[in-house]
Amino acid sequence: MAVTETVTLTKDDGTTYASAAEAITAFESVNTSSDLTSASTYMDTAVADGDMVQSVALKADSAGYVLTRTWTDAKWADAGSACPTPTVGNGWSRTSSTS
Repeated sequence: MAVTETVTLTKDDGTTYASAAEAITAFESVNTSSDLTSASTYMDTAVADGDMVQSVALKADSAGYVLTRTWTDAKWADAGSACPTPTVGNGWSRTSSTS
């Protein structure tokens, strides 16, 4: 059974964005780290290998974006130890849930 992960990244001061791409650029510009780079590479590889499907959408209030990822069971189990969770800060917060 696949695992669905929903990650929401929110600009804490309420800044709004016109698109998810704009919000992602704003987030990445202030949250650069080797962990973020490693996690992005891991996700890109998972998508390319067919182990994860990801969609990105602007939050309903336009103050960030939502990543919805559907993982294979095997890749989800691997991600827990192989994929770093980047530190989020600099005016942004992160929430996540799985089902």
